Amino acid sequence: MAPANQSSRTAHDFCLPYDKLPAAVIDQQKFETLLPFACEWAKQQEKFILSHGNPLSSRHRADACLAGVQDCDRVRVLVVDRIPLPEDSELAEASRRVGIITEDTRCVGFGYALIIRVDAWNDRELILHNLVHIAQCERAGGLEQWCRQYLGDRTSCAKFTVGSLEDEARRVAREICTASAAA
Repeated sequence: MAPANQSSRTAHDFCLPYDKLPAAVIDQQKFETLLPFACEWAKQQEKFILSHGNPLSSRHRADACLAGVQDCDRVRVLVVDRIPLPEDSELAEASRRVGIITEDTRCVGFGYALIIRVDAWNDRELILHNLVHIAQCERAGGLEQWCRQYLGDRTSCAKFTVGSLEDEARRVAREICTASAAA
């Protein structure tokens, strides 16, 4: 969910025909098995953050509006030392293998929850990227529908940083930061 190194590569640079996919990509059967666990993990994380997190600051609220979040009052932020991996060992392994959440993840945003590592607090583009994911959840009709689409991209691409939702989050965050720098 956090952007990797910015590059000019496109999804086609990373997507391969199904029979040529590297082992790191989750097959459709495994995806369908793990999806309910991933959705439940995301729901539990969101619930915890909504009750223990802080409202957006005025700066982050303005950025959330720019990122397309409709209900900024619902968003809560939790600053942590590390982003938690799922407790389910199979889900945690799949998450690490595909690179969605690893020990190096600095920020994730879904539902109305934003979890950010303390050492990434000043990375505006990273936070904007994840606020776009929150806006996507709103547009998708909820966390479960967004999870299905977001995670579904992992079954056909070798890198988690590709897919329509990641592309949009990267593009919007970059555009906002570029426009602010030019102003």
